[in-house]
Amino acid sequence: MFPCIVSLVTRYGVDYLRQAVRQRIEAEGLRPFSLRTGIPLGQLRSLTEGRAARSTTLELIASVLKLEFYIGPVRTGSSPRTRLPAEIAQALGLPGDASIEDAVGAIRKDAMASRLREGVGLVQELMDRAAAAAALIPRLIYGGQGPQREPAEHPVVMIPFVPEVRLAAGTGEVVFEESPDVSIAVATEALASWAHPERLTCVRATGDSMEPTIHDGDLVVVEPGRADPLDGQLFAVRTDAGLVIKRLRRNRGRWLLASDNRTHPPHPVAEEDRIVGQVAWCGPRARAPR
Repeated sequence: MFPCIVSLVTRYGVDYLRQAVRQRIEAEGLRPFSLRTGIPLGQLRSLTEGRAARSTTLELIASVLKLEFYIGPVRTGSSPRTRLPAEIAQALGLPGDASIEDAVGAIRKDAMASRLREGVGLVQELMDRAAAAAALIPRLIYGGQGPQREPAEHPVVMIPFVPEVRLAAGTGEVVFEESPDVSIAVATEALASWAHPERLTCVRATGDSMEPTIHDGDLVVVEPGRADPLDGQLFAVRTDAGLVIKRLRRNRGRWLLASDNRTHPPHPVAEEDRIVGQVAWCGPRARAPR
């Protein structure tokens, strides 16, 4: 038997269901709600946009939202519904025949959705931080069939994460605004051999100029103060465009800021440009520079 296409469940049930789905999608996001319920995106859009929906879809959504799904004769013994004034119903985004009980439920759902949005945002942020940290802890691999080597005294280094890099007022010095709450865990073996763990800081790369070595969004560990230029090595450089990650190249007696992405041509280091630190590690895709 083919699923029945319905446009009305109870007196105004589908409209109420659409409103509840819209509120839940606003709180969770369309794609997360689709993944959690198993309902295809197209079916959710059809329902919220007022198009007909299959009864199986309505049943599934009603179950997820913990709503009663009922098709049948009017139930006996039910108390009469006091209808809301049309202006109030419209202000609350309810159907024209909504009742006072519906208004109370909508107000409660709106307050709950607001709290849910805040909670979902916090959980998502924590998940992103945890995923980034997990991706940055390489496994300690011991070689072959021979004896295993001894692990390092401190196999993992916790490096402060810098969400913002700014210029100090007056001096123009680069200031790394370290987050008091977030540190990045990196295996000691993954860092460059010259790196001093206590001096390191971590920034996030933007743009595609250093692909395939560093991708947009990758984390880059820098040792501030290590500013002596080395041919072919990666450095954080302060330029007119802000803080950039570039590879220094020596060419005919002058230094160039070079990109690993060949679509970005190199350009000379300007007089006002300043090396602020050397890259000790970049990831999660890339390996530590040596």
